[in-house]
Formats: sequence, C-alpha cells, structure tokens
Amino acid sequence: MPLIILTGYPCSGLSYRAQQLASLLDATQQKLLASTSATDDAPQRQPQPRYKIHIVPTHDASHPRSVYDNARSEKEARAVAFARVKRALSRDTIVILDGMNYIKGVRYQLWCEAKAVATTCCVVHVGTPIDKCVAINNARLRRDQQQQQQPESQTQSSPEAQSEVNDSGEDLGLAAPDNEQPYPPELLDNLIYRYEEPSTHNRWDKPLFTVLWSDAAPPVEEIFSAITGIPIETSPPATSLASLPADQRTAAPTDTSTVAGSVATTAAGGSGRFSRAKIKPHQATVQAATTDPTALYGFEKRTTAIINAIRAFTQENPSAEAALAKAKAQSPSTPPAGITIPVPESSTPVFVPSHVALSATTDDLAGVGGVLAWPRLQRLRRQWIGLNRAYVGQNHGHGSGGLSVDQVGDAFVRFLNAELAGENRA
Repeated sequence: MPLIILTGYPCSGLSYRAQQLASLLDATQQKLLASTSATDDAPQRQPQPRYKIHIVPTHDASHPRSVYDNARSEKEARAVAFARVKRALSRDTIVILDGMNYIKGVRYQLWCEAKAVATTCCVVHVGTPIDKCVAINNARLRRDQQQQQQPESQTQSSPEAQSEVNDSGEDLGLAAPDNEQPYPPELLDNLIYRYEEPSTHNRWDKPLFTVLWSDAAPPVEEIFSAITGIPIETSPPATSLASLPADQRTAAPTDTSTVAGSVATTAAGGSGRFSRAKIKPHQATVQAATTDPTALYGFEKRTTAIINAIRAFTQENPSAEAALAKAKAQSPSTPPAGITIPVPESSTPVFVPSHVALSATTDDLAGVGGVLAWPRLQRLRRQWIGLNRAYVGQNHGHGSGGLSVDQVGDAFVRFLNAELAGENRA
C-alpha cells in the first residue's frame, strides 16, 4: 500500500510519467518474483505479483482543468482526489497520485494519510523546465484549434504526424498520441507562479526523486526500494531522451527496456512473498482508542468503596491516639509508624503516618479538622477523578499513560497516601 505522489508544473508530462512509472514498477516486481522463485527448492510455479499498481487521476470529465479557475472548485477537486487515494490504499496496492500537487500543504496531508495507515510514501518531482511546459501547452492549444476548424474526417492523422513541435520548430518529444487537454495561457502562468517546489528539508517530501525532461525513465529501482524496503541493484544510467531518435522518444510509456536486468533481494520463502518496510504511525495521525462507556462508572464505584472503607474505620476508631495504640498492640516489638487501613479494590492499604495523625487540630480522625474528615476525603476523590478523566478506560495513543478500571484502586490509594503524608502539598 505505498503511496507515490507526483508533482510538477502543469503540462510537464505528469500523466506520461505516471503511466511509465506504473509499467516499470510492475516489470521490476515481476523480475524480482521470478528471481526469487528461481532460487527456490519448491516446485516451480507461476509467481504472483506482490503489489497491484493503481493510478489515481486528478482530472476527469467531472473535474477538468478549468477547476483551477476559482478556489472553491479547486478545493472540491482536491477533496475528490484525496478521497480516491484514501479508498485505493490497501494492503497490496502501490498508489500513484497523478497530478500537480503543487501545494505543500496537500503533500503534507497525503503524507499524514500514509502514516496513518502505516505505509511508506515518496515524492517524484517531474522537473520539466517552464519554457518546455509553455511550449507543450501552446502545441495542445494549436491542436484543438485545428480540430475545431477541420472536419472530423480530416482530424484523423497518422501516428507519424502526432509529434508536436514548438514555434521554433524543435520537436517536443511528446508521446503519441497526445490527448491531454491544454490550459488557458493565463491559468497556466498563474499555476506556474503558485507552484511550491518540494524540498528535502520537509519531512513530508522525503524521500524525493527528481525526473528531468531529458531522462528516459525515472529511477524505478531506487523508488521501488524506498517504498518497499527491498534492496535492488541499480541499473546503469538510462540513455538521455535528447540522444534518442524521434520515433523512440514518442514510443508508448509501456516500454520496460530500462528496467534493471539484475535484481538482488534478501527475500526468503517459496511463496514469492517478501517483507515490507515497517512504518510507525505518526502520533498526530493515530486515532484515539474508543472509550469504555462504563469506565467512568467503574472509577466512581471503586473510589467510593475505598472512601467508605476509610469512614467505617474512623467510626470504629474515632481517636487518633486510640488507633495508634491499637497498631502498637498488634506489633509490640516495634513502635507504630502510623495508622494502616485495609481497603477493598486495592492491594495497598491506606497509610497515615503517626506524626500526621497527631499533628491534626483535633484528635478525632473524622471530625472537623481531622486528618480523615469526610469532606476532605470526598474532595480528594473528586480531585483524583478529575485528573484522570481524560484517561478513562483507554490507552492514550500508543503510550502506556492510560489507566484501566482494574488499576483504579491501587492508583487512588497511592494518591491518598501521598496527600495524607503531605508530599503533594505546596
């Protein structure tokens, strides 16, 4: 389910590079699976592709290039493309987003979505010069004008005539046939001016691969290794597009002759399946766990049971001196360090140090000003629940800061012991 984000100027050959990249990635994994099955001791069988290649287009009949004329239609078109990417991301699919993606905030949103589903993401920058983009757009405008002026029967030209030239007569090297729609000249200049180039200084633009206009093919081996985590030997540098004959420059993008001939992998197993890169989801993209609807009730029930047990102890032992004397009688060999009160829902008892119990304004444990007065215990209980309400019944993200209902008793008793001992007092 890796995500490949294409970006570049309008009319820079993004759709061509998307089709070319999909074809080369498919050929690369086919050779990888073939080499893996050839080294297997198991019976030979036809290897199955590990990843499906899916191209998500940004433009279609419902969202033409005129959506960039105003902000509202452009925002709707971006939302549709983002929804398509979100639906296409699956366990065994390489998603290629074909579009300008000229806003860095859009690329950041896509990067967050990839992190949310724990998959890899890379950016492929189609680095076509501005003058070349303008020349391609002008050639497409002339093509549309000729098709409107000529009858339909005369618009059917031979493949040899599909190669467009600019005003100076230079062959643009477009793939035949070029059926892409042009931009209005004013809109083209506006989009080029608004383009935000990707940078390796941004974490959402890494890894970044740049494909120049003169490059015959993108670095498919490096891209495949980056999104899958499988090391592949890099093929020799591809022949420059400018040095190729015109008939080869206008060839269909399904030409896979530039795919590396030698493929090295550390994959094992006879099923032809190999490991994928491990991605840790970003904390900002992790959906919080669902809260147990009965968790808060469990908090209230367990803390109330502890408070009631302390109140029952104070009714049986109203005097602090009497409670300390009782504790000394139970352990005559050692002087009493304090009052120990066993409570339910907790393996740790409530402990009141002797100096705290004797320093109260009254000897009555539950009386006004006593160390175990009922209003004070209720205030401490409400305070503790308020502090832990955000962590009720769930683990906060992927950390261990959550508090389950079974841990309420011990946690509340630790809080009470710290308060009664004076450790949390300012």
